[in-house]
Amino acid sequence: METIKIKVSEKIRDKVLSLLQQFDKEDLQVIENELHFGFSEPELQNEYQKLNSGKTKTYSLEEADEILEETIKRYEIE
Repeated sequence: METIKIKVSEKIRDKVLSLLQQFDKEDLQVIENELHFGFSEPELQNEYQKLNSGKTKTYSLEEADEILEETIKRYEIE
């Protein structure tokens, strides 16, 4: 299947959806608005696999804050 995007005004949205629903579900699938966070699904799956495999290091907020503070101190002008 191919994916296309169509912008539809609210006043005709129901009519368009009604028309599209007349097609066989194997031929046409309506995908409602999806949230997009700037990553593709393969990218997210790759990062998830790395996380589960132990190849990545995670930090708590406190640990990350400490690392950033130490880095800032190294570059501050005295």
